[in-house]
Amino acid sequence: MKKYIEKIFSSEILRYGIAGGCVTLSNALFYFLFLQAGIVYTVANVISLVLSKTVGYLMNKFWVYRSKCASLKDAFFELVRFIGARGFTGLVDFFGVVLLVEICGFGERISKIILMLLVIILNYILGKKAVFVKRGK
Repeated sequence: MKKYIEKIFSSEILRYGIAGGCVTLSNALFYFLFLQAGIVYTVANVISLVLSKTVGYLMNKFWVYRSKCASLKDAFFELVRFIGARGFTGLVDFFGVVLLVEICGFGERISKIILMLLVIILNYILGKKAVFVKRGK
């Protein structure tokens, strides 16, 4: 039983879930704080995305995927892949919120929550398959 529990808690998906939860909470916290401060929702969304993406990179690299790069060049390209992938999901988040608020008539907060859930799934797939991939020796 102890080995089973250790296996569950050492699982990459569980670590991703915990990290994703932390990043998502930081995204929501930043967003809601900026809304509360009177910042327009589109600007609040951009600022919250940049801050939470930074938190996400650090957590994913060092804790979730435990990525180790053989060279500075490898580390640079890993960062570039992360920025590209998260840039893409950031655009999905940004335009998705605008779409849900402006076109579908959803509330600002529920729109953000819906898009955060979608982005969590997209980020895991891209992180696993495109960013923190184990390269040859």
